[in-house]
Amino acid sequence: MAYTNYENHSSRPPRNIRGGNQYNNKRTAASIPEIEPLDVPENYVDAAEQVMKHLGRPNTKDSSRLRFSITTSKIRNILTLVSDIYNIESRRTEEMILQESNSKLQMLRIRILYEAGRNESEVKPFVKSSKLLEYIKGIQMNREKFIRFAHYMEALVAYHRYYGGRD
Repeated sequence: MAYTNYENHSSRPPRNIRGGNQYNNKRTAASIPEIEPLDVPENYVDAAEQVMKHLGRPNTKDSSRLRFSITTSKIRNILTLVSDIYNIESRRTEEMILQESNSKLQMLRIRILYEAGRNESEVKPFVKSSKLLEYIKGIQMNREKFIRFAHYMEALVAYHRYYGGRD
């Protein structure tokens, strides 16, 4: 048996020999869209309803309900993280959120990105349609903007459940 002597002495060739040049496989920064900060709209309840109507598909067994690829528990996991911050910030009167709340909000953003990347067929369409990342980025330490975002998340969960979201 012939042994190919690669640098790391493994039987597997380096990436650039196996599957093309490793530098050609990377996306350029220009091809990846920037996440632009947005404010949650004043009519966030109507916006949440439109998101859920857009994401739902007609249910073949019950025409009064919709089928969603995202489960109630996935959305509620996000809502739980938002609620942890909301429980602190709703009791305060200052204009800016606490640094601790901002850190949790940034971790929420990371968690949403991870879940969307991990489950592209279920979570990613929800994140894109609901503009969660854009709205989180738009909060920018503003307590009122955060509270509106928290209410928007509650509306998303409510409409998901109302239109037939599954566990």
